[in-house]
Amino acid sequence: MPIGKFSRLESGAVGEAVAPELVRRTTYNDEQLPLAFEADADVDLVTWVREHRKELRDDLHRHGALLFRSPVRPDFNAIVDAFSGELVEYQGGAAIRSRVGETTYTASEYPEELEIRQHSEFCYSNDWPMLVFFQCDIEPQDRGQTPLTDNRALMEAIPEDIRERFRERELLYVRGYGYNRTWQRSYETESREEVEELCRTEGRRVEWGDDDRLRTYERRPAIARHPVTGDEVWFNYAHGFHVSLMDSGIREALSTAPDDTDDRLWPNNVFWGDGSEIDAKTISAVNDIVERHTVQFDWQEGDVLVVDNMLAAHGRRAFSGPRRILLKIAESYASTQGVRA
Repeated sequence: MPIGKFSRLESGAVGEAVAPELVRRTTYNDEQLPLAFEADADVDLVTWVREHRKELRDDLHRHGALLFRSPVRPDFNAIVDAFSGELVEYQGGAAIRSRVGETTYTASEYPEELEIRQHSEFCYSNDWPMLVFFQCDIEPQDRGQTPLTDNRALMEAIPEDIRERFRERELLYVRGYGYNRTWQRSYETESREEVEELCRTEGRRVEWGDDDRLRTYERRPAIARHPVTGDEVWFNYAHGFHVSLMDSGIREALSTAPDDTDDRLWPNNVFWGDGSEIDAKTISAVNDIVERHTVQFDWQEGDVLVVDNMLAAHGRRAFSGPRRILLKIAESYASTQGVRA
């Protein structure tokens, strides 16, 4: 469903259209999430993104995510630099990732037969990347989509009584390390002191256990306000961390020994901010609403997806066979407050 076209602009000739319809604006679902830009083969997509950066950022704030697609695979580093360039490290995150370049990671190494629920990166922390970039390195042939959810739409869809409870009570995230994801891998260090210092700056309480295990505690709001658009957004991962959502399929996929306990397999959990339990029915209701508002597209090799991390959540569908999605994160909320030129 096309919604308009961009023409390519010659460098230094802003506003002077020279080749109409070389980049087509389109969408793949009624929610227009993501807004897609399909480039002709003779378009230098990196240059085009740099020249249209202001307009593209405006589009990102309207739609929540942008997809760049071209017959000529763009350089991931270059296109991220053209759009932002202000990269941040992925340290202490909940996902299982590997570093594949100085500032590039695998999107996730969670078991392929399991889905990853919709989330915004580091929504459980006091700082987070404003932008998340993905590139399809190996195109999946069997599912493997990266679905998207409009966090503004969730604010309207979640019943007022649930929404206000989350707003008023906030959340306490409990995160465990040492089994499926070690603290050494997550924080990219062998030093407990470095981990403790990073957690201190993030406002996390640290607890060391037996067998070199780490558990952290952090209280965070469940709702946030986007610093550029001013929109209130659903910005939490209660429906992903809550232990009630660890079903038999997850147990089977993660278990490696008969004596594995739920605490070892699923070391994360979430509580109300005062530490009291959140009932499973509330979590299930939120999860159902999130899924109903989730849309997706099929990856093509070379695609680059840009997600405003506060306006849109992302996840991963289960898959089989080859699939490799690369990740970069940019523009720390704490350092930029989302204010862009």
